[in-house]
Amino acid sequence: MSKRKFFVQGAVLTAFSLLLRVANIGYRGWLSGEIGAEGMGLYQLIFSVFMLSVTLSTSGISLAVTRMVTAARAAGRGETVRSAVLRCLLFCLTLSSLIALLMFSLSGPAAAHILGRPGAAASLRILALGLPFMSLSTCMKGYFLAVEESVSTSFSDAVETLFTVLAAAGLFWHFAPQSIEAACLAAMLASTFGECVSFLTGWAVLRRSLRRNTPKEKAPAAGVLHGMFHIALPCTLSSAARSLLNTGENLLIPRELRRFGASGAAAMASYGVLQGMAMPMLFFPSSFLSSFASLLIPKVALEFEQGRSRAVSHITNRAVSAALVFGVFSAAVFFVFGEDWGAAFYKSREAGVYLRILSPIVPLLYLDVVVDSLLKGLDEQLNSMKYNFTDSFCRVMLILLFMRFTGMKGYLAILFFSSILNAMLSVRRLLHVSRVRIDAVRAVLLPALSAFASSLLARRCLAGAALSGVPLVLAEALLAGAFFLAQVLLWRRAAKRPAGVANL
Repeated sequence: MSKRKFFVQGAVLTAFSLLLRVANIGYRGWLSGEIGAEGMGLYQLIFSVFMLSVTLSTSGISLAVTRMVTAARAAGRGETVRSAVLRCLLFCLTLSSLIALLMFSLSGPAAAHILGRPGAAASLRILALGLPFMSLSTCMKGYFLAVEESVSTSFSDAVETLFTVLAAAGLFWHFAPQSIEAACLAAMLASTFGECVSFLTGWAVLRRSLRRNTPKEKAPAAGVLHGMFHIALPCTLSSAARSLLNTGENLLIPRELRRFGASGAAAMASYGVLQGMAMPMLFFPSSFLSSFASLLIPKVALEFEQGRSRAVSHITNRAVSAALVFGVFSAAVFFVFGEDWGAAFYKSREAGVYLRILSPIVPLLYLDVVVDSLLKGLDEQLNSMKYNFTDSFCRVMLILLFMRFTGMKGYLAILFFSSILNAMLSVRRLLHVSRVRIDAVRAVLLPALSAFASSLLARRCLAGAALSGVPLVLAEALLAGAFFLAQVLLWRRAAKRPAGVANL
């Protein structure tokens, strides 16, 4: 992929990603208004249980397809691509159908004994029906990424979001569910409907893409099952273990809050505000990084397969530095304007407070998005999964040990610790295998000073403006971004200036 095409695709994907994140945040804001903070807590818990099945059905699949299709094209074996993709789709359909059947059968006990809400069983059954469609869509995304057609993936995601929101609005308007369980069921029905439509859209695009990108001569692909087991199986097992821990973590948080002294409704509401409102908002700006990060996997994999170590080092250096600079700027924006964001999107001061408190770990969270993609491209997915598992295991143990004595403050401290631990492990491994050294002054210190100065200046400029809600936070972010970009360009130009010029 040429540099120009890489940035054009990245820009298009970023635009799609931003649109989808805005729609998702708007949808969650509307949903929280319909079902309240306690309802958002149950909604998030249902999804946390469902995510274990999603992990077993999809984890590693997209990466395996991307790596196999990229290797076939690099070796000039384009005639085997169609066979490889179809066999991967069959594998996904078989695996996801078995897991969906198991989830459907166990939905009653899971709702009663794990969630403590027997009425949530119907939501789990509805989600199980959409699991095969989600798995097949994940497989197709891996192919689109390998053939440099990631826009097709974004188009399918946009269709999914659109139909999910429309279906949810229609269900709530027509049936007006009165209980929290009924409201969650309506939301899960909308989600499953969106997954089905997304799959049908992706399938239509895939058929045209295969005709365009593969030769008329076809040949059976060899080693597909071996490739799936070599790449996908370690990811699946590690991700399943981590997903199990994440599910346990999400279930433990309300329980430990109750042990700390909160009522059942208050514990569920606090959990809903943090995990259902603040955390999605915290990851919202990462849309700018995640799109480019996904494109890094085939790009780095191709350079790695061809033994171009200098190219790998250059890509790694640029990507890590960009992630740190952007993460530091986002942290400053959340710290200075966090309460405005919480009020604008969720009408929740508590969500805004969480944004401010968690803002210092934002650079580490965003860095993890890029580092994870780079490690996968360098065939280091197993190490990446080990680090993520270690991170999740430590969080669960710390929750069990301390949260009943410290409440939500303890959990926030645990999030800080786990983010630092994960970053230390994964970044250390990446820098070792790519032989890269990062300039902390240019990548962290200078951007941090510039970002906080820009955000404070933007706040002062808008202090008397007659703005509120979403227009206010947009103006704050854009103005702070303009000030920050100007400073970045200035100190980068100064860094490139010849030494003698500074003395004139």
